[in-house]
Amino acid sequence: PQPPSSRCSDRIRICLVSQQRRVEHTTSPLLSHRPSLDSIAIVTATMAPTPPEEIAKQHIAALALIASDMPRMERVDHGEVPLVWKERPTCVSSSRTVTTKSDGSGEPPNESIEVDITQLPWCISSRGQVDVAPIVKLVLEGVEDPATLPPLQTDGKANGSSNDKGANGGVNKAAVVKAANGSNDRSGKIKSVVKRTISKSPVNKTATSTTTTLQKKSSPTNLWNEQNASLHNVKITRPSHDAWGIKKIILVFCDDFLSTVYRLPWYQTSDGVANGGGGNGNTVGDQMHKAIQPILDCLGIAPSQMVRCLLAALPPGVTIPVHHDTGEWVKYTHRVHVPIIVPDEELVLFRCGPTEQSMGRVDCTPGHVFEMNNQAKHAVTNGGTKQRVHLILDYVDPSFFDMRKEQNCPVRHVTLSPGEIITQTRRSIDRALESGSRAQPSFLILGAQKAGTTSLYEYMTQHPWIVKAKRRETHCLDWRWNDALTSTEERRNHCLQFYHAEAMKPYPSLRTGDSTPSYLLDYYRVIPRLKECFPHEPKLIVLVRDPIKRALSHYAMVTSMDGSPEQLAVRGMEWREKSLEEVLEQDVKNMKEDGLLPYWDVESKTVDRDLFNSFINTSEEDEAWERYVRTRIPLNTGSYSPLARGLYALQCRQWFRSFSKDTFLVMKLEDMSSEEKGVQWVVNRTLQHLGLPRFDVPNMEKKNSREYVDPLEGKVELKEWLQRFFEPHNERFGRMLMEEMGYDEKDWTDIWRYN
Repeated sequence: PQPPSSRCSDRIRICLVSQQRRVEHTTSPLLSHRPSLDSIAIVTATMAPTPPEEIAKQHIAALALIASDMPRMERVDHGEVPLVWKERPTCVSSSRTVTTKSDGSGEPPNESIEVDITQLPWCISSRGQVDVAPIVKLVLEGVEDPATLPPLQTDGKANGSSNDKGANGGVNKAAVVKAANGSNDRSGKIKSVVKRTISKSPVNKTATSTTTTLQKKSSPTNLWNEQNASLHNVKITRPSHDAWGIKKIILVFCDDFLSTVYRLPWYQTSDGVANGGGGNGNTVGDQMHKAIQPILDCLGIAPSQMVRCLLAALPPGVTIPVHHDTGEWVKYTHRVHVPIIVPDEELVLFRCGPTEQSMGRVDCTPGHVFEMNNQAKHAVTNGGTKQRVHLILDYVDPSFFDMRKEQNCPVRHVTLSPGEIITQTRRSIDRALESGSRAQPSFLILGAQKAGTTSLYEYMTQHPWIVKAKRRETHCLDWRWNDALTSTEERRNHCLQFYHAEAMKPYPSLRTGDSTPSYLLDYYRVIPRLKECFPHEPKLIVLVRDPIKRALSHYAMVTSMDGSPEQLAVRGMEWREKSLEEVLEQDVKNMKEDGLLPYWDVESKTVDRDLFNSFINTSEEDEAWERYVRTRIPLNTGSYSPLARGLYALQCRQWFRSFSKDTFLVMKLEDMSSEEKGVQWVVNRTLQHLGLPRFDVPNMEKKNSREYVDPLEGKVELKEWLQRFFEPHNERFGRMLMEEMGYDEKDWTDIWRYN
C-alpha cells in the first residue's frame, strides 16, 4: 500500500486468489491507510486506474508515432543498468553517483559520476542478439488464440481491472474511434491503423466465446492454454496482464519482496538439476531450458540468479499506457526484454525514458536482448494485427542472496509440482499446501507505555505483509481476558478473535500482531497466559525511553481531557486532581511499603549505592517486585506506576527468564529521532527480527504524540531527585542487555546519562 497523498486512490481493491476461483475484483470505501483483512479477503490499496479516455488518447498518439515511422534508438551496450538508478522512479529528481564501465579504449574503468536520474544518459542497454527460433517453436502453437478476459461492462471496460500501470481491460473501442476521428490525421494513416487493429482488440471478445474457444483448443503442447497450464504447469494470476488480455507462460516467478522464488514445472528439467542440467530433452522443461540458455549466456548470468521469467503475448490493438513499475522487487533486479514473435516490427512501439517526454523507441527485432530501467517511464503499443510475444526476465546480482541472509530473510527457492495451487495477495505468493503453517500472532509489542509503541506499530503495519490486528491494543491477555473460559482451546480462540488469524491461514507469508504496552509490567498475569494461548512463542518487542521523560508523558496523557469518552475512561480519574509530585511520591511510597526500595532514602531522596548493589538480583527483590505488581496494578485504569514503569531491568528480567533470548528485540525510542539511526533503521531492525524483507516506510509521522508544558520547568529539586532515582536503574538495565542479551556496548553504555 502507498500513502494516500501519493499513489493511493480513494478506493481500495480486494484482490484475492483462492484455491478454486479466479481473481475477484470488488471495491469498498477506503477505511484507512493500511486496511486489514476482512472475513474473506486481503485488502490492499492500489493506484487509481488510468481512465479509458486517457488510454485512448495515448493509443492514438502511439499510432501517430507508428504512422510517422518514429526512429529507433541506436543499439548501445552500456552494460548493466546501475541499480542505484532504480532506487526510486526516474521522474523524481534526485542525484545519484554511478560508476561507468570501461569503453574499451584502454583508459581506466570505473569512473564515478553524479547523475540526476530525471536526466539519465540512457535507460536501455542492448546486451546482445540471440537466436530465438527454439523458443518460437515451443510457443507458436495457440499464440493467436484469444485470452480469457474478465466479464465486460457496457462501456467496454473489463470489470474491476486495476493495477500499477493503470490497465483497464484493453483499449476502449468507442474511445479510440472517437479519438482517431478527432485527431489531426490528414494522411489517414492513423485511421487506417485503427480500422485494421480495432477488430483484433480483446475487448471485442465476450468471456463466454473466449472460454469456448479455449476449451476447444486444449492441446497439451499449447502452452498458452489456461487449462493446460493449470494441469501441467502452475496457474499464477497477474491481475493487470490478465485484465488486458495479455496471455502468459510463466517459468520462474517470485513474490513482490523476492522472498521466495518459484520454479514452475515448464522450467524444470527431467534430471531434476535445479540450476543447470539438460535432462533427456523430452520434457517441456528440458526444451525450455535449452532454448533460454543462450539468453542467460548473453547476459553472463546463472539460472539461479533469475527471479522471474515469463513469456507475454500482447494482443493487437492494445496500448499499455505510460507507467513505471512498482514493488520492492524493482530496485533489486535487472529487467530484461527479448522480443520473440513480432509479426510486423514497424507496427510495434516500445518506448522508454527517464520522463514521459523523453521516451525513445526501442528496437524490437526478435532476438534483441535489451535491459531496461523499469523505474523509468515506459509504454507499449501493438498496432499490428497479430500477437506480439516478448520474453521478460528479471535477475538479481549474486550478492543479493548474501544480503538477504544477513537481514535474517534468506531467499527460498521452491520447485512447484504440476497443477499445484497457489494463493496470492497483491504482494505475496504462497503454496496452498502450506496453508495454516504459520501460527498467529507473529509478534507482540509489550511496552513500555509512552515509549513509541504506537508509532512503531503504525510504521510496521505499513509493510504489505503485516496485517493489523482488529484493534492495536488487544489486551486479550490482561484486561480482556475471560476468566469464565475453562479450557485452553476456549481461551486460545477467545484471544485469536482479536486478530484476522483464520482469514490469514492461506497466506503464511503474512504476519500479524498487536501493541499492548501494559503487558511488560503486568508480567505475572500475561506470561502464563501467553504461554498457554500462543505456545508457538511469537516474537516479542520492547521499546524503552528515558524513564523521566516517559513518566512526564504518562502523567500528561492521563491528566489530559483530550480524547474520546472511551479513551478518557481507560486513562482513569485518579490523577486528575493530583500534582505530578503527589503522583510520583505515591508510587515511591507503594514501592517502599512492598519492600522494593530499601536503598532509597525518602527524606534525602538519595540512593545508597552499596545497598542498591547488594539488593538487586536477589530473591528478596524478586519477591518485593511480585508483591508490588500483584497489588498495585489495577485493570480498570491507566493511572498507576509512573516510576515503576521506568524500571526496565525489573520488568524485562521476568520476561527474559521465561522465553529464549532470540525471542526479544529491545530498542530505544530515542533511536527513532537520532541522526545516526532514525525511523527507517528502527523498522529495519524490527523486520529483521521478524524475518521479513525490508520495506521503505512511506509515512514516518509521529503517532499518538502530544504537546504539553514541561512539568519540570523551574522545578530543579524534583528533576534532580528523579535523576538520582533512575540513574542506577538505567545503568543496571544497560548492563543487563549487554551481559545477558549480547547487545552492543556502544548502544547501551551510559544510556540516559544525567548531568
